[in-house]
Amino acid sequence: MTRKLKLSKGQKERLSEIFGNVAVAWFSAGVITPLFIPLGTVDLTLALVISFTMTVSFTTLSLTLIEG
Repeated sequence: MTRKLKLSKGQKERLSEIFGNVAVAWFSAGVITPLFIPLGTVDLTLALVISFTMTVSFTTLSLTLIEG
């Protein structure tokens, strides 16, 4: 049995802002930082793929909340 979470417009905007900030954090820590530290090719590729995926996921979640 699933319960649908009912949020007010203000709550959705706040959650959207938080998820947007998390997306920015993933981008800065996970995509930009590995470019400046020495990692092996496989490690760098894995870090970039995971970080980019998390950035896109949180950005999408943020935009979905704000449009709904």
